[in-house]
Amino acid sequence: MKNITFKIIALAAVLSCGTAYASDFGLEGLSASDMGVQTQGFRAPAPRPAAADGGLIGMDINIRVPFRLMDRQAAAISASDRRVTVLDKSLPVVSRSGDFLKVGNIQVDAGGIMVAPVLTLKPYLEGRDKLAVRIQRVQIHASMQPDVRSAGLPQLSQEDVMALVMDTVIKSVYASLDKTLQARPVPLKARDVVTLRYDKAAWTLHAAVSSKALRQFIPAGLMGDLHLTGFSFSDTGLALRIQTAD
Repeated sequence: MKNITFKIIALAAVLSCGTAYASDFGLEGLSASDMGVQTQGFRAPAPRPAAADGGLIGMDINIRVPFRLMDRQAAAISASDRRVTVLDKSLPVVSRSGDFLKVGNIQVDAGGIMVAPVLTLKPYLEGRDKLAVRIQRVQIHASMQPDVRSAGLPQLSQEDVMALVMDTVIKSVYASLDKTLQARPVPLKARDVVTLRYDKAAWTLHAAVSSKALRQFIPAGLMGDLHLTGFSFSDTGLALRIQTAD
């Protein structure tokens, strides 16, 4: 049971960062206390007559994902994808700024437009298994590669530039996760794990996590479906809550 629990913990960290598996973070060397895991205990639901063993195990886990893990993952993406660059590896990419998160210290190649954004973000839980990240404020330094300038593109607004940046980031996330899944005996593609969609007009990124991803790490018939049911953040990282369905 402990092994199953830690697999779920590792996957939750993956989903919060959106791109890779536990081994890509070096999570194997982290303990539950390192990640701030608080198990609320295994709940024994009412017996289900249809189940051979009389019922399924319930689970309720709180998980903290430190910002340093997210910074490490950003560096890993930068090393494998030339479209995303961490400008200074000694500085953070993600940090808290009051009631918001701040993302900076990166450069994104959005089709030849080099963008170094500083984003103030408001992440929140839209519903079960659904996260949203709204861009509250943005500062953008952008420049065009010579071949892009010579193409005579029309003047782009901040909204247009951010849409290009988010499109590039989403593609990079999918490519990185697909590569990781292909290297492991998991019959899933990136879009089976998480669906990402950027709403240009609302300046909001929507992420829907699939319970199929968690199901791959749990023996069949052991417990009910697991879902992301809570999200918050502190000065040091993100906090996720994962529960079995009632």
